[in-house]
Amino acid sequence: MLVSILRYIKGSVRFTATGNSPERLLNLAAARGVPLWNPQPVEGGISAGMPARDYRAIRPMAKRARVRTKVTNKRGLPFVLRKCRGRAGLLAGAAAGVILLVVLSQFLWSYEIVGANHVSEQAIRDVLAQNGIVQGVSKASIDVEQAERASLRKLDTLSWMSVNIQGCTACVEVREKDKKPDIKSLNPANIKASRDGVIKEIRARQGFTQVQKGSGVIKGQLLVSGINPTKQGGTRYVRADADIMAEYTEEKSLNLPKQFDYYSISENKIDRRRLKILWLELPASLSFGGFEHTAYTFREEALQIGGKTVPLSLRTETACELTLQTVSLSKAQAERVFRRHLLLMELFCQPDTKVVNRQITVKETKAGYSCTAICTNCENIAQTAEFSVTE
Repeated sequence: MLVSILRYIKGSVRFTATGNSPERLLNLAAARGVPLWNPQPVEGGISAGMPARDYRAIRPMAKRARVRTKVTNKRGLPFVLRKCRGRAGLLAGAAAGVILLVVLSQFLWSYEIVGANHVSEQAIRDVLAQNGIVQGVSKASIDVEQAERASLRKLDTLSWMSVNIQGCTACVEVREKDKKPDIKSLNPANIKASRDGVIKEIRARQGFTQVQKGSGVIKGQLLVSGINPTKQGGTRYVRADADIMAEYTEEKSLNLPKQFDYYSISENKIDRRRLKILWLELPASLSFGGFEHTAYTFREEALQIGGKTVPLSLRTETACELTLQTVSLSKAQAERVFRRHLLLMELFCQPDTKVVNRQITVKETKAGYSCTAICTNCENIAQTAEFSVTE
C-alpha cells in the first residue's frame, strides 16, 4: 500500500518495448539500477512499469538493445498537476478546500447520546450546551472532565457520564440511576376510608375487617383494623392490607357560551430556509411578508455521509397564518363538548376511577349553556394509616 502511494506521488509510466531482443533491455536496465516492475509479454515485445523520471534514461539502452519503446499509460500526481497547469482556479479551489478541511477539523461537528432510555435527550443536550459541549465549538476549548462533573450535578437522574471525542464527533455515554425498590413498611397500620361512599367489594389480605358489603362509610372511618385481641387476653398487631371498592356520587359542571371565537390554521404558509454551517447561519431562500397572526413550526435536516453527521444542515421555518373563526353552539353540540370534557377529566385526573353512570343535564341560559353531570363512580377508598405501639 505504501509503495503504491509513493509511486503515485512521484508518478509512473507503463511502456512497451518491441524489437528483436526486448529482454536485453530488461538486463541493461537492471545492470544500471533502473527500477522496472511487473514485466509482461505482449505481441512483438514486452510491457513494464517504471518511474516517470527514469523513462528518458532507458532510451540509450533501448537503442543499444535495438528495440523501440512507447509509453502506453501515465499515472501519478505530476501528470495531474500538469493537466491543471493552465487552470489556476482549480488549483486555488483545491488549496482552499484543503485549508477549509483543516480548519473545520478543529471544531466539534456533531455528537450522539447513548444510554438515555428514560431521561430526555433534549434535557441532556441543554445541560451539555451550558457546559461547553455543543455543535460548532472548538475542540480545544472543551474541558471534558469539568463538563462531565457539572452535567452529573445538574442531572440527578444519571449516575455516570462519559464524553469521548473522536475526530470531529463526540459520543456521550450515560447511565441512568437504578430506581429505588419499594420497601414496604412493617409498622402496624389500619385501613381507613379516603372518602364517603357505599362499600361494594372487600378484598382484605391482612387485618380484621370492620365493615360489611353494602354499608355506608364516611371519610376517615376505620375499615380494616390492625389490632386484634387474642383469646389469651393479649393483643395482636398487624399491618392491614386491603382493597375496599366503594361507590360515590359527585357533581361536575361547565358553562359554555353560545358563541365564541378561536384561531385556526389556514392553508397560507411561508417557508423560510437557512443554511447552518457549524455556528454560522446563512439565508437560503428569499421569503418576505408575513401575517397578522402567525404560528411557527421548525424543521432541521442535517447532512449525513457514511452514517456520520457533518456540520451542514438546512433549517426550515414555516409561518402559518392564523385566521379568526366564529362558532355558534347548539344545545346538542354543547352536550357533546361537555361529554368530551368529562372524558378528558376522567382520563387525566381520575385514571383509577371507574365511572358507573352519568346523568347529564344541559340548560340554556342567557349567557349560553349550563352543563351539569351527576356521576356515579367506583374506586378503591382504602387508605393506610400507621399507628405506633407503646408498651
